[in-house]
Amino acid sequence: MSNSSEIGLAISNIGMLIVAARRSIRQLVAGKVVPLDLTPHHFWMLLVIAKAAPLSLGELARAMWMDNPTISRMVQQMTQRGYLVVGPDPNHGRRIRIRLTPEGATLCEKLAGIAEGLREEAEKGMTPEETGALRDLLCKFMRNLDVMVANDLQGVPIRPQHGQAGPGKLPSVS
Repeated sequence: MSNSSEIGLAISNIGMLIVAARRSIRQLVAGKVVPLDLTPHHFWMLLVIAKAAPLSLGELARAMWMDNPTISRMVQQMTQRGYLVVGPDPNHGRRIRIRLTPEGATLCEKLAGIAEGLREEAEKGMTPEETGALRDLLCKFMRNLDVMVANDLQGVPIRPQHGQAGPGKLPSVS
């Protein structure tokens, strides 16, 4: 097989395409939010909270498809900076609820504009049906990966199950 054929196979691999897309999204988001002293993960976390607050730590972790300790550190960082407030859940003695502060809500208005601009550019030329199909297929792909991880670890997942925060569970973020 020639080098160009091998390269073509590598870039048509779904996993490689996802890796490349993730890297590009991270770079684009970082370019917009680093001047605001945020990381790309903080950007997405604040937008999720803006759409779905109040959230428990576990709900936020599932919505972002990350583990609880990582989300806990990020919430603590944004709380210290005055963007989030954490309080008790009146319906559950051990659970907390995470909300935006007024400063966080103001910042999220700016972040929502950034997210919308990036989304519009990234989805240029795609129909709503195509973006919906892409979203559905990526969710299915992630659920399959979670099953593989669970099987490899003999039923002990190392991160929240992606399917738990699938379409319809929490609002999507642009």
